[in-house]
Amino acid sequence: MIKAAVLALALLVVAGPASAAIADGLAAPYLHIQVALANDSMDGVTAAATSIAAEAATMGPSAQAIRSSAQAVAEVGDIVAAREAFGRLSDAVVAYGEEVGFGDLKVAYCPMVRKSWVQAAGALRNPFFGSAMLTCGSFR
Repeated sequence: MIKAAVLALALLVVAGPASAAIADGLAAPYLHIQVALANDSMDGVTAAATSIAAEAATMGPSAQAIRSSAQAVAEVGDIVAAREAFGRLSDAVVAYGEEVGFGDLKVAYCPMVRKSWVQAAGALRNPFFGSAMLTCGSFR
């Protein structure tokens, strides 16, 4: 009986609380990409995407979609392709966040591209259109 209780407690500690959020190892570089694209910039996008892919690789099979879509972002050479690839990365991050929680992050949706993304609280900053339509969309 005691052995079962210890095992259950160990599983709870390893699994973490149900109200957890996207780990900073994913969130920080993802948010860097979101802000860069919203600012019509590619500065640091490749490095951030590479960081996301490396972090997702440590998370096992459940993060495969994040890893592969982050690698796709890392491999693009222009902002148009980066925004398209970021859409797939955002789909994977939103799906993951729906499982683990978003913490202080918010999910936004752009009806023009029919895509969601995750961003920090504050003013809406659309990464898919940047300065052309920076505030297009709404928080979910």
